[in-house]
Amino acid sequence: MTQPQVTTDMLHAFVDGQLDDDDMALVETYLAENPDRAAEVADWAMQNDALRALFPAPEQPILLPTTLAANTPRAPMRAIAASVAILGLGIALGWFGRGANTPADTQLQVAGLVQEAITAHAVFTADPHRPVEILANEEDLLIRWLSNRVGEQLSAPDLTANGFDLVGGRLLSVAEGPAAQFMYENTTGLRITLFAVRASNSQMAEFTFKQNGKTNSFYWQDEHLRYAIVGDLSREDLNKLAIRVYEAFS
Repeated sequence: MTQPQVTTDMLHAFVDGQLDDDDMALVETYLAENPDRAAEVADWAMQNDALRALFPAPEQPILLPTTLAANTPRAPMRAIAASVAILGLGIALGWFGRGANTPADTQLQVAGLVQEAITAHAVFTADPHRPVEILANEEDLLIRWLSNRVGEQLSAPDLTANGFDLVGGRLLSVAEGPAAQFMYENTTGLRITLFAVRASNSQMAEFTFKQNGKTNSFYWQDEHLRYAIVGDLSREDLNKLAIRVYEAFS
């Protein structure tokens, strides 16, 4: 019988705690036998931890390994830590509870909002003639207009250190109301978008990753706004941009 292949998508799902028991066991065995991939997975885990450290959910305790062992039958981060320990890398990994206390209707609301951001990204980044309504050379006007329409003070984060320059922005209409879309472009012509809409509640939310074909996105929420950054970039590169955007709004 042919052994099922462990894919990169499976490794990401492993880090995110989205595998069933059989696939978890398969990946654990694979990591124990492949030191290079285990180190890579550990890096992803630490990147996720860095995001959650920057943006922790309020009143949500950090679950230490002993707590996880008592409350979670197969904690993915504990499995990663075990694999890393086997390889002698000595990396201690922490983990926050992920989505267990999130109501189903809130999860559906977030999923719908992220999909709207992804759809808007696909429509306007492909537009060769009018991808934005107001260009970056009128940034003050753009920020003032979008802030007034969305109902919260916005800004266009400077992403030049990450290789992306502001193209401009536009107003969107989504299920939750008026939303802003800022568009950025790098020297190769690749475009990313930052979506922002006023939050319907003040519940902080941890970073959530979504893959839609070759398009990746990160979603998060603060006291006032919900954000999604979208682009045809690797998870790691988009991760760095998400951190930069969060720092800009902090």
